[in-house]
Amino acid sequence: MSRAPGPLPLIVSLDTEEDNWNRSRTGITVENIAELPRQARFFERLGVRPTYFTAYQVAIDRCAAAVMREVSQDGRAELGAHLHPWNTPPLTEAFVPRNSMTWNLPADLQLAKIRTLTAALEEAFGRRPTSFRAGRYGIGPDTVSALQVCGYRVDSSVSPFVSLEDVDHGPSFVGAPIVPYRVDPSADIRQQSPNGAIGEIPLSYGFSRGPFSVFEPVQRLMEALPLRWLRAPGIAARTGLIRRLSLSPEFQSVADMLTLSARLLESGARHLHISWHTPSLKPGLSPFTATPADVERLYASIEAYFERLVPMTSFQFMTVSEAAELLLPLPVESPQHSRGSSRSLVR
Repeated sequence: MSRAPGPLPLIVSLDTEEDNWNRSRTGITVENIAELPRQARFFERLGVRPTYFTAYQVAIDRCAAAVMREVSQDGRAELGAHLHPWNTPPLTEAFVPRNSMTWNLPADLQLAKIRTLTAALEEAFGRRPTSFRAGRYGIGPDTVSALQVCGYRVDSSVSPFVSLEDVDHGPSFVGAPIVPYRVDPSADIRQQSPNGAIGEIPLSYGFSRGPFSVFEPVQRLMEALPLRWLRAPGIAARTGLIRRLSLSPEFQSVADMLTLSARLLESGARHLHISWHTPSLKPGLSPFTATPADVERLYASIEAYFERLVPMTSFQFMTVSEAAELLLPLPVESPQHSRGSSRSLVR
C-alpha cells in the first residue's frame, strides 16, 4: 500500500498513567502528571501535537485531570483512553499477572472496564475519547468488539514483530502490518479487515537490518528454543547481526531510533510512531529515569531524534486520530448496507 502524498505523519503518543510502575490497586499516586506542563512547553516549541492515552486513575484525580485539560486545551493534544485493567473498575477478577492482559478477561468484563474508563474520561474532560491503547498492549478480538460498542474509532496497541505470549499470556503481534490497517472483532488482531470499524495505528517496531521479510524469521528462529538456551539473540545483537528496535527514547538511543526509522521507511512504512510513558518524566518512577539527569537525557534524545530525522524524510506531527483519518480509507460497504444507509467511520 503506497503512502499518502505529502509529509510523513509523525505521531507522538504517551501512556499517561499513575506513578506506580508495578501493578497496584492500592496506594496509587499520579504525581508525574504535574510534569506534563513542562513537556507541553517542550512540545509547543517543537510543533508537536501529542496523543495522551490517559488511564482511569489519572482521570479520577481532580488535580491530574485539571493538568490534562490544561495541556490539551485549544486542540494542542488528543486525549485518548488507556486501559489498566488491574485498577479500573469493576474489579471482580483475581489480581494475578495473567489478568493484567485485557484480552485474558471475559468479554463482558472487558466491556464493563472500557465503559468505566470511557465514562471517567468523558466526565473529566467533557468529551468522549475515540482513540484507545490497551495497557501492556494486551488487546484481543473481544477488546475490539468492546471498543466498537463504546464508540471508539482508532486503536494503537499493536507492536509489530513482538510476541508477548511468554509475558503473562499476552498477545502475539508477529506478522502484524507495519502500516495502518483496519481490524474486526471476528478476526485476529494482526489481520487486515477492510470493512473493520476500528482503525489500527501500530507503534513503530522493526529491526536494525532489512528487509524485514528476511530478518524477522531469523530473529524468531534465534528466540526459539533451543537457540534461546545458547543466548543467540543477545549474541546477534552484540555482534551487530540483527537487533529488534522500538521507536522509544526509553529503550533506544537516538542512533538506534534513526536506524529503525530508515529501515521502516525502506520497508514501506506510511507513518512513524514514537512513544514513551509519563512516569519517565519524574525521576525515580520508571526504570528508565532514575535521576534528574536521566530525565534531561530523555528530553535531549527526543529533540535530537526530531532534528536528525529532518534530512531523512519530510514529516508532519499528527495525533493518532488525525493520522487515522489521513491514512485509513473508509470501509467498503457491503451491498445490504449500501442501500439506503451510510456509516461514518474514520489511536
